[in-house]
Amino acid sequence: MKQSGDRILYFGEPDSTGHKYGPESQQRKDMIRQVDRTVGYLRQRITEHGLNSVLNLVITSDHGMETVIKKDEIHLLKVANFSFRDIQFELVDYGPQGLLLPKPGKLEQVYEALKNAHPKLHVYKKEEFPKRLHYANHIRVTPLVLYSDPDCQKSYFPSERLKVQFNKGEHGFDNEAMNMKTIFRAVGPAFKQGLEVEPFESVNIYALLCKLLNITPEPHDGSLECINICGPLSISKFRKESPVYNQT
Repeated sequence: MKQSGDRILYFGEPDSTGHKYGPESQQRKDMIRQVDRTVGYLRQRITEHGLNSVLNLVITSDHGMETVIKKDEIHLLKVANFSFRDIQFELVDYGPQGLLLPKPGKLEQVYEALKNAHPKLHVYKKEEFPKRLHYANHIRVTPLVLYSDPDCQKSYFPSERLKVQFNKGEHGFDNEAMNMKTIFRAVGPAFKQGLEVEPFESVNIYALLCKLLNITPEPHDGSLECINICGPLSISKFRKESPVYNQT
């Protein structure tokens, strides 16, 4: 018998199918059923091996998905007083976000041209980007950050030079949009049974997993205080007295 700690399983579905066919497509619905069967098999095997009393299972995802409607797209080349000749680096040809690095002396000109270019296009200087998104502080984030709304019959910036976007489903919108929300399910000795909690941001899951594993977390934007789902059992005691084993 070999003692083990955490195990992380990642399923690339239904994300891949949702991108290709769209989140409301029959193909994605079929894939969701397949993923559900896989999770059911996992739980069945946990029960058969007698691990329910010593193993915590957390099931979650990293994002939701929005249908791409390729109509009324945002074409930056059509924006008055904007030119890519004023841009030193850009990343605007995939997904609903955009990054722009204007050439020296061109920041204000580019910003003024884009900030009111479309009612559903949001353009920010890096230092003015919404703090709640926890995004713009990194040195690699460009001086201008853009993103579009999911409800304006467009879902992304089409390529300005080469068509590289073929997805019928997309994510990366404002995380407050309903279709960007995801799931969280947890079962095991460290969690209260039958408890439903208020929605919380996914950044808090890292703190929870570190607590479960008795690991000191690195600096992050989450907090365990935002997730009131742990049961009366001391997690640190659980880690010391309830090891999980794999058969060899």
